Amino acid sequence: MEYGDKTFKDEKLFLYQGFDPANVNNTNRLPLPSLEGAINQRDADILFMWKRYEQLNAGSEEKVQVLKKIKETVAHRKHLDSSIDFIGKLVFGFEKGPSVLEAPRSSGQPVVDDWDCLKRMVRVFESHCGSLTQYGMKHMRAFANLCNNGVSEAEMKEASVGACSGYNSGKWSPLVLGHSA
Repeated sequence: MEYGDKTFKDEKLFLYQGFDPANVNNTNRLPLPSLEGAINQRDADILFMWKRYEQLNAGSEEKVQVLKKIKETVAHRKHLDSSIDFIGKLVFGFEKGPSVLEAPRSSGQPVVDDWDCLKRMVRVFESHCGSLTQYGMKHMRAFANLCNNGVSEAEMKEASVGACSGYNSGKWSPLVLGHSA
C-alpha cells in the first residue's frame, strides 16, 4: 500500500522544513561555496578534497600533497572499475562479461545465494587488485554474480592476477586498509 504523490517537483526541501536560507540572519556563517546539485555519496571524499585544495594557498606544499592525493584516489578508482570489467571479460568472455556482471536478479531473490562465496571473491580480488574502498562497494553485484554463476575461488584468483598483475596497490593494499568483506 502506498500513500502520497510519488512525482518529484523542482521545489526545495526547506519549503517543507520551515527553513529558508534567504531569510537567515546568521553572523557566524561559514564561507562555504554553495553546491547547485546533489553529488553521488561515493564522490563525497573527492569533493571534500577538491574544496580543500581550492582553499589552500597557491604553491604551498600542502596544496601539492592534496592534489597528489586526489590524483591517486581517482587513479585507484579507475583501476577498480577497469579491473572488475576485465575480470568479467576473462571469466565470461569479452562479449558476455560486462552484461553478466551487471545483471540484476529476479525480484524477491537475494543478491547472492552463497554469502561466504561473496566474501571469498572480494578477498581474492582485494589481495591482488587492492582494497575496494567505499567507492568500490558499487561492484558488489559483480562479485555476487560471479558466485551465482558458479565461478570458483581458483578461477577468480586466476582472473584477478590476470587483471591486476603489475598493479602496485601500495597504500590501497588490504594489509593497510583491511578487507572489505
